[in-house]
Formats: sequence, structure tokens, C-alpha cells
Amino acid sequence: MKRFIPLVFVFSVFFSNPTSLAWAHSGHKHDALKIKLPEVVAKVNDHNIKRDLITRELKKAVEQYKKRGMSLTIDQEKSAAKTLIEDEIGRTLLVLKAKDSGVKISEKMLLARLKEVKSKFKSDAIFEHRLTDRGMNVDQYKQELEIDMFMDQIIKKEIEPKIKIAEKDSRDYYNKNKSKFESPEKIRASVMLLNFSPSEGKAGEQAVLKKFESILDQIKNGTGFDDMAKKHSQDSLASKGGDLGFFTRKQMLPAFSDRAFKMKVGEISEIFRTGHGFHVLKVTDKKPGGLSPFKAEKAKIKKFLIDKKVSQATRDYIETLKKQAKIKTSFWARRSAAGNRSIPVKLIIPMSL
Repeated sequence: MKRFIPLVFVFSVFFSNPTSLAWAHSGHKHDALKIKLPEVVAKVNDHNIKRDLITRELKKAVEQYKKRGMSLTIDQEKSAAKTLIEDEIGRTLLVLKAKDSGVKISEKMLLARLKEVKSKFKSDAIFEHRLTDRGMNVDQYKQELEIDMFMDQIIKKEIEPKIKIAEKDSRDYYNKNKSKFESPEKIRASVMLLNFSPSEGKAGEQAVLKKFESILDQIKNGTGFDDMAKKHSQDSLASKGGDLGFFTRKQMLPAFSDRAFKMKVGEISEIFRTGHGFHVLKVTDKKPGGLSPFKAEKAKIKKFLIDKKVSQATRDYIETLKKQAKIKTSFWARRSAAGNRSIPVKLIIPMSL
């Protein structure tokens, strides 16, 4: 499902990676906003846009900034609220156009889409927990999902059929952006760790080294590295035989990458020490870096260019709808330039997205 309005993108990000810890429940209420919004923040023809969605997303933005040690000023909150309202106006125009064009979203379609979203979570409880963190319940999310589906249908009906990308367009993009299709060399390796505490002294260090040398002797005599790692390694990868997976030179600590990228597949490093203890690496695979050929990237490039064109065409389409619609916007600001009293401020918001 394509999303082209920033406010919808908020929901897209939230549900695209259900396992992400970035949205973990904070366990506390969102801080109060510095600005006040009226119950109706905008009116599109005869449709009222209410403050609930705007407030919810604005509070979440404030919280995210706070986590980074920053806070929004009144003017910044006001600007953010105006942007969110503009986005919601765009969404509303698309939904109204979809309904006028005969688009129908049945309860069966809505429930099927909801089931698809829920399937990305390990359980319904986790899904609902995540909704709670967003200040939503299931019914509210269903309403947002329905809006998303209406938008998706009108975009597919009115915009996507007009978008064409020739192979020349894709090839031109590839030739002008070859750096985007270059990949660094990757190594796959397994690691074994034996912990050592400086408090154990020289004798303790020698005991660990002697144990490691005994383990390496067994590996040289035919015992599998992964089997020995599962049995002896003292890190979180032990259950996987020490498998680090594929990594680039920059993704790994220099103590590991400097050795691994000089080794051959199947080669085992000497014992080396870091702040975590003593280690041994085994390189298990290599992927050479280089430029990915156009043929391998053609489909992804075409999709990227189509999405880009559809996004711009959708914005242009919304601008056309705005010219045909009657739109009024307003919200409250807590303070005015004249003093600290709360006064109503009526704004005619620029309708550009």
C-alpha cells in the first residue's frame, strides 16, 4: 500500500517494523502541549477535521524530541501542527474524492487488512500494546486504516495508470547514480570468546590461554568450530556456534575486522585479546564488493521511479482538489505577541504539501 501524505507515513513507519524497540511503550503519559487546538481544526467542504489525530501525533513528536534532549518552542509546535493539519486536509480530499468516485471499503475488506497488519506482530496483545503507546485503540486504528484504504484506491484509480517508466529512464538513473549500487566486501565469520578478569592475575590469564590452546588443538584434529563454540564460548552467540553473520569492515570492531578481512575462507585466527576477553575467529564465507549490474537492479529502480512519480502526481492531484474545495482552518495558540493570555488565532494555512 503506497502512502504519500506525511501523516499517513507516521502510521506506515509504526506498523512497518512491529519488532522495533523504537516504539516500545514508555509507561508514562505524553507531556502537555504548549499550544491549544480547538475541537475542529479545519473544515473541508462539509467535513470537519477534529483535533484528536493532530494532537496525538503532535504529542508523539514532542516526546521523540524530548528523548533526544530537545524541546519544541510554542512557534515550533504551531508550525508542526499546521503541517499536520495540511496533511490531514490532503488525506480528507483524497477520501472524499474516492467516495464520490464510487469507491467502497466493506467491513470484510477492512477486517482482512487489519488481520494482515496484526500478522506482523507476535500476538494481538503486543499489537494492542503498541496501539496504546500511540494513544490509540483498535477502533481508532480501524478508522485510520479505512482512510488509508480509500486513499490507496483513488490513487490506483486516478493516478497510477497514468505513470509510465521506460527502460531508458531506469538505465539513465542507474548510470547517474552508480555509487548507490556499489556494495562493500562482506565477510561471514564465527567467533569464540573465553572471559578473563584482570583480577585473576597472570595465573588466571595463562589458564584461559591454555584452555583456548586445547580447544584449538581439538579443532585442528577435526572437531567442528561451531560445536566447540556452542560448548565453550562465553558470549551470546554461543548457541549459534558463534556465527556473526555477514558484515562489512565498518560494521565490526577493528580488532575483529582487521583480522577477518585478511583471512581466507576456512582460516582460523590466532588467539587475540580485547576488553571482553580472549577470542578466536574463523572466516566461513566471503562476498566480494563491487558494482551491482543494471540487470540485477532494474526492477528496484523502476519501482523507485514509479513511486517517486506517483508521489509527485498525488501532490499535484491534491492541489487540483484544493482549488475545487472550500477549506477553512483555525487553531488556538496559548500566548499572543501582546501578552500571555490565551486567545483564539484564526489562520488561513497555505495549502501546499
